[in-house]
Amino acid sequence: MQPHHAAATRTPFRVTAGARPHLLAVPSEPTAAKVARDFIRTALRGTPLAPLLDNAVLLTSEAVTTSHLRTPASTDVLLRLLTADHGLRISVHDEAAGRIPAQTAAAPGQEPGHRLLLFRYLADDWGTAPAAGPRRSPALWFELRTARNRDS
Repeated sequence: MQPHHAAATRTPFRVTAGARPHLLAVPSEPTAAKVARDFIRTALRGTPLAPLLDNAVLLTSEAVTTSHLRTPASTDVLLRLLTADHGLRISVHDEAAGRIPAQTAAAPGQEPGHRLLLFRYLADDWGTAPAAGPRRSPALWFELRTARNRDS
């Protein structure tokens, strides 16, 4: 699973002095995606990053759902949101063994990997990263940038 931008052409996410971290730990239950969506809406509504809200909510929901589907209910899903003046970075960590599958199971009438296609088309950058801590699997992360800070 590779990000859709080559590393040489993307602008790295800069952590500026005004960057704000937000953390959410939620049990891996069917309601996890809704809790995560509400968390993102609350964090972004009324801020200069509000234009990114719809894509951030949709991609967060997909990332948390992917984690929920691959983890037992006795574990937590950890969502990290980092906001800066130029955009945001969201990463979702879980405690499932192994790596994040390149293809997700398809619902009837959908092609395999449909969730990850959303990241490819809506995120300015995305991928997986080694997780912090001994029990965490790799994190699925994505970045959204404000229009004035996107690569052309």
